[in-house]
Amino acid sequence: MIDSIEVKEFDDLEGQLLDANVSYGEMTREYASYLMGLIQRGELKTIAASKLEKLVPFLKEAILRERIESDEVLRKKLTVDLWKMEQQSRKEDEDFANFIRGVLYCYGTEEVWEEEGDCPTPIYLYFLILKKILPGLRKDFISSFNRFLGGRS
Repeated sequence: MIDSIEVKEFDDLEGQLLDANVSYGEMTREYASYLMGLIQRGELKTIAASKLEKLVPFLKEAILRERIESDEVLRKKLTVDLWKMEQQSRKEDEDFANFIRGVLYCYGTEEVWEEEGDCPTPIYLYFLILKKILPGLRKDFISSFNRFLGGRS
């Protein structure tokens, strides 16, 4: 069931991101920071900390973003590494596999999003993968991006 309040909140957030001219790279960097925060705050209780630690270097790279945007070979290598990890986890730890998919979104490019995305921004997609792991996350997720927007002013 689609939650109409949720859809409206994300439409509003997306509008704010567009009005503020937030680039794809900035949005993705903020998402990677948000994912890192979930790990650091211990909010992903259904996933072993040892597994999450494997993703920290990938998130650090995504937060920096520069090498991902300038080195296509590196970006593809890291993406392949993440997909392998996701594939190995898919059957035994669905939450971890979903979180890896969230990290993979951090390695997307604006060009691919413009070609394949059906919304102006990937923000709702970013949320939906996390909602599978943390169903009550919506307010925190939206608040995080609102703080990000407030910090840009």
